Amino acid sequence: MRAVTAWVGGCVGLSLAAAYPLLVHGAVVADPGTGAALALALVQTGVTALVVGRLSPRHRWIALAAAIPLIVLSWHSARDGLLAAAGIGHAAIHAGLLALFGRTLAPGREPLITGIARRMRGHLTDAMLVYTRRVTVAWCLFFAGQLAVSALLFLTAPDTVWSFFVNVLDLPLVALMFLLEYACRLRRFPNHSHGSIADVVRVFAERPNP
Repeated sequence: MRAVTAWVGGCVGLSLAAAYPLLVHGAVVADPGTGAALALALVQTGVTALVVGRLSPRHRWIALAAAIPLIVLSWHSARDGLLAAAGIGHAAIHAGLLALFGRTLAPGREPLITGIARRMRGHLTDAMLVYTRRVTVAWCLFFAGQLAVSALLFLTAPDTVWSFFVNVLDLPLVALMFLLEYACRLRRFPNHSHGSIADVVRVFAERPNP
């Protein structure tokens, strides 16, 4: 019974996580009443603070401090607050992940993906060490690309186009990155067992806090 409850809870959580960005983008496109936009902006602010705090507990105060002006802006202009909350949330999460992955590439440190693979498999061959380091670099480039494209669209494209990128395409692009890496891994190491994407996410979530 407990396993079923956990499974149902996980499904509900995933559904909400997938639906919420669509609600935010729909609000940007439809320009709803002040109440709806303000509520979405405040939820976005809270979620961003929680995620950034999880990525870097030592710096969670920065996320909390950033939440204050967002709340003030949202109260002054719900639409501007919603756009700011979505943009800052997207930038903070991807910048946090870029810093998290990037600092493990410093000399003398173990690349983050290498550490995940070691906890999943135990012993790693030299080829696996090289591959997992390259995957860590690839994720850094992905996060940097997300930040760059978001900034470019914010400066040059309509709000609705930028919102479509940061809200609607964000999770699908992350999923696509996972799938491409998984396909490359299967091709590179066809005779080895491979953990699923869910296993990688679970081990990443269970890693020690930085």
